[in-house]
Amino acid sequence: MNKIKLSLTLIGTLSLTSSLCAIEMTDYKVIEGTYEEAYINGALTIEDGNQDQSSYNAHADASFKTIHTSAPYSWELNANANSDFTKGENSGDSSEDSYDTFMSGRVDKYLNNDDTIFLYGSGDLGYRKQLTADKADDLFSKVGAGVGYGRMYDATPLAVAIRIVEDLKNYKIITKPVSDEGMISLAKVIDLEDEYKSKHGLNDYKKYWYSDMEKALKSSGAIEKDSVGTFGIVRINEIIDLEKISGRFHGWKVRGGLGQILSNYDGKSGSTTADAEFDYGLPIGYKSQFRETATVSKILDDDEAIDFQFRNGATYTYEVADRIDWENSWILGFDKYNHGDDVLTNSLSTGFRYYLANRLTFDTTLSLTKTDGTNGNSVETPDWHTTFFTGVRYRLK
Repeated sequence: MNKIKLSLTLIGTLSLTSSLCAIEMTDYKVIEGTYEEAYINGALTIEDGNQDQSSYNAHADASFKTIHTSAPYSWELNANANSDFTKGENSGDSSEDSYDTFMSGRVDKYLNNDDTIFLYGSGDLGYRKQLTADKADDLFSKVGAGVGYGRMYDATPLAVAIRIVEDLKNYKIITKPVSDEGMISLAKVIDLEDEYKSKHGLNDYKKYWYSDMEKALKSSGAIEKDSVGTFGIVRINEIIDLEKISGRFHGWKVRGGLGQILSNYDGKSGSTTADAEFDYGLPIGYKSQFRETATVSKILDDDEAIDFQFRNGATYTYEVADRIDWENSWILGFDKYNHGDDVLTNSLSTGFRYYLANRLTFDTTLSLTKTDGTNGNSVETPDWHTTFFTGVRYRLK
């Protein structure tokens, strides 16, 4: 009899574990959704004493990304800005400043409301001032249009749902298996946060949002009571607000078309480009994400200094713990010039991000950069340049 009881207990445990692990991130193919992230960071160093004058170095940067998908449309907006202010320690050293902002947007219109052929439009804006320059460069602006194929799915809501279920299981709030359908249903509710905000207001939306999460869990048979209780709601709120889960994306897209540079940093305009882009995303298990984006832009005007530019960015993120991510990236750039040196740049970085309370993150990052070839604004570096950064950033979204 004891052997039978032990066998039944073991079977029940294995069944509960397999039910949680049966679903894969790539199973979440809900088209309607929005993903947002935004960060701001700053640093200031002031030195005085044993030098001719007080000196300082200040840095500030911000980044923003939003992605919205629906059956007929998909659009993405990215913006990055950074600025540096410095003053030397020697008498007569004046203050200098630099800034660099860049914004890019893509809009895809699917012809059949599926994941196949789409038409796209794109736009890029850049504005910068280099550190030693007296004034800012001219505005960079470019527009483009073409055709593409494929779709990228945002599975981040499913990652949040899995985290919630695992946590509630640990606290014995959930005692039964959650089916794949139940997990997808919970993820769909999580994905509709913006709709709850719009319908119920910023101050009240969470009670309706969390209530519908409870209903999704209850309808799946995971909880026997009417609700997850006060402690369960507290845990859900902490997971969503404090334990930020990095983006999970799967699928691929290819684009090809023509672009027109309306204005450039050097004040020139009129160049036409042939552009191509490939974007690929793959969640690896529940804790990892791989993403790769490659772009190539060919200048069709032979009188321009640059023949074509190629960029490839690869990132890998691993969730070490609920509040710790290990982030890695490799950015490769190649500029082919019609005259002079071609320029190859490599930038490697690895680091950890720890999510603190009140939307703060503590980051440590080691970066290596190297440039081969001197042309345009690029200067060859014979050795790898190493930078170690540690500091606190504020998460806006």
